[in-house]
Amino acid sequence: MPIQDLSRIVSAGMGPIIVISACGLLCLAFYNRLTAIVTRLRTFQRERLRETEILSKLKSQENPDPAAALKHQELLAMLEVQSRHIIARARLIRLSLFFFLLTVACLTLCSLALGLTVLWPPLLPAAALAFVAGLLSLLAGVIVAMLELKAALDPVELETRFVTRIAEEFESL
Repeated sequence: MPIQDLSRIVSAGMGPIIVISACGLLCLAFYNRLTAIVTRLRTFQRERLRETEILSKLKSQENPDPAAALKHQELLAMLEVQSRHIIARARLIRLSLFFFLLTVACLTLCSLALGLTVLWPPLLPAAALAFVAGLLSLLAGVIVAMLELKAALDPVELETRFVTRIAEEFESL
């Protein structure tokens, strides 16, 4: 095999590698986002357990304070809603990661097939198909990431409304 063929093999496979590198950076960012969200969810679960314990102790008292019990029940309900929002976001991030990793797989196959077309030209349609599939997967990942971004502030806004309402109730006492 002449050296020119080897050079063409390497050159043909380089195009998709740039997109693979970009997907690697996206994956890194989204794995970090997923880690932060899972950590926040675990914090909510600990808060829910603590509030459940407090509410249980409060209810077991001889003369429980109904207003205090109601506050703890409201807090538990708010934590449950926030947990559902965060789980939904975590699922969107997981789906984004799936699409980004699928992009890497498709474009790796594309690079491999492009390189091998120098030796066996009939692989060119498979390389083109893998390239298009990879770009479609990348697009799907970006769209899902945008949906997650759109929902990113929902739990914080919910918590802010709840805390504001509770603070206003304390101020009016």
